[in-house]
Amino acid sequence: MHTIRLRGPWQFTPLATTYWSDSAESQETGIEVPPPGTMKIPNDWSDTLGDSFHGKVLFQRYFHKPTGLEQGDIVQITLTEVNALATVFLNHEAIGTGDVSQGKSTFEVTDKLELRNLLEVIIDFPALDAKSAPLSTIEGRTGGITGEVQIEILPSSV
Repeated sequence: MHTIRLRGPWQFTPLATTYWSDSAESQETGIEVPPPGTMKIPNDWSDTLGDSFHGKVLFQRYFHKPTGLEQGDIVQITLTEVNALATVFLNHEAIGTGDVSQGKSTFEVTDKLELRNLLEVIIDFPALDAKSAPLSTIEGRTGGITGEVQIEILPSSV
């Protein structure tokens, strides 16, 4: 297996502030969000958005299609850790979801790759209160892509 890590600066855009309801749904609060910017991944957003921001943030990063792919090779995108909920898109097409409780999330994208690709991850780290349904989060950390984002190439001989 060959691994390409998508570290470094990602564009981020806060979309909404949210809270986790008693029916286990993320609800938007309508509170104003901070401005967009860039953030180094992996990381939580405490340094950029602050420790008290709870909401949905869109992370975006372009990458090129890996070269040297052979027929039968499998290309997948893996998020090793997020805090708390993630929805993943490749070239504006939803490819899956993940959350902190499942750990690593892997999405097969071989037939979806273009020469230049846009990977988008919406992280939702909603506020919790006494009425909220249970939600797994990483204790002591804010939201974000807290682990590696990787492109993994599995050779056809595997």
